[in-house]
Amino acid sequence: MTEILRKSIHYVAPKVKSLDVSPVELVTSTLREIARVNTKLLAYIDLFSESAIKQANDAAREIESGKWRGPLHGIPIGLKDLINVAGYKTTGGSRLLRHNFSSSNATVSDRLINAGAILIGKHNMVELAFGSTGLNNFTGHSRNPWNVERITGGSSSGSGAAIASCLAYGALGSDTGGSVRMPASLCGIAGLKPTYGLIPRTGILDLSYSMDHLGPMARRSIDCGYILNAIKGHDRKDETSIKESSLDYTSRITDGLQGIKVGVPNNFFFDDFVDREIKTSVIKAVDLLASNGAEIIEIDLPWAEEGREVNLTIMLAEAATVHKKNLSQKSHLLSPEISKRIISGFNISPQDYAIAQEKKTVLSKKMSNIFKSVNVLITPTVPIKTPKITDCLKYPENNYAEDLPLLTGIFNVTGQPSLSVNCGFSNEGMPIGMMINGNYLNEETIIRVGHIYEELSGWHKLFPKI
Repeated sequence: MTEILRKSIHYVAPKVKSLDVSPVELVTSTLREIARVNTKLLAYIDLFSESAIKQANDAAREIESGKWRGPLHGIPIGLKDLINVAGYKTTGGSRLLRHNFSSSNATVSDRLINAGAILIGKHNMVELAFGSTGLNNFTGHSRNPWNVERITGGSSSGSGAAIASCLAYGALGSDTGGSVRMPASLCGIAGLKPTYGLIPRTGILDLSYSMDHLGPMARRSIDCGYILNAIKGHDRKDETSIKESSLDYTSRITDGLQGIKVGVPNNFFFDDFVDREIKTSVIKAVDLLASNGAEIIEIDLPWAEEGREVNLTIMLAEAATVHKKNLSQKSHLLSPEISKRIISGFNISPQDYAIAQEKKTVLSKKMSNIFKSVNVLITPTVPIKTPKITDCLKYPENNYAEDLPLLTGIFNVTGQPSLSVNCGFSNEGMPIGMMINGNYLNEETIIRVGHIYEELSGWHKLFPKI
């Protein structure tokens, strides 16, 4: 069963449907693998072992009786530890919430359960989802399966490590400035930040209410599509959630690249601050798409560099509001780094916040206009190669935490969908990520392009040796 853990949902789901592979086998094998390597990676901070085995037995009985619920039925899925599951703790990776037991499920937890998924445990994360390196002094630092001396990226750190090392078939993370896509990039997997509001956030710990997105992480783009199909859609309890059509985001996955116009920015995303190896890998990926039918169009984005500053201003101001009470009453339970970040939000004036929100509207319109001439926009995911954990701890002046989200943040500002896929490896053997970005509610196209690229390149077939 170890080999089956290295397969994607797309491969395993038909075998589960026919019961060539039992959900019980999947769950027990996954739990066994977690027991073998989690002490090295710190991907999980809580396991639902007994519950998961019970769910697996229930799934096997249902499938045997002909009641197959779809591609997630019987598949082990992990959750970032800011998503409520009734009867279990939701700590947000913080000592502040170490006794915070959930009385009810998050909407997405219910939807995964209804789709037949097996909730197997909670993934490690940056404290309160407030950081980009993936480091956490309270829960321990998640480690990158490709090299355990290097970071996973954050804040969905454990989710990235778990998927890359085959400790789950899929995961749900959150993304406020890149927190799904950065660990997806650094860990060599697929990670999707969908259109703002497409996935409801009821039962989720907030960081920044106008920037927070939930998103799926998986071995491949199509797997992200299966998860998105199960959890998307309006929730009346979440006023930010949007109504959309009952679109199947994997239905046109094999349609090919004919007619697809790929925009490639001629500035910012490929400027000198972006590592040369990363730029080279992304350009090679674009060339591969072009040789298989895509039309490549250069795009001018002189305003894109404003995105991260707007993202950071709004995020800090809103995070300060969210955590004001905690800071005033329980600051001793927060790490000094997180306290400092929350305090910095109080230094943002109402006027600066209002200006940032105005810029957000302007940038959103400008980005929408780009997609009148192209179907997708392709860029690097992060501008730097994967740092070592010790370097992040010893040399904070190197600004790794500030550099990592420079390219991802603008799509939190504009709210458009953004998918990171693996597009190769550095000379140090670490994954390199490429972002495939699309217009509002155009997840179908970016997932399709991601899937086709994965099929052409085969990078997803490589695995870390853990």
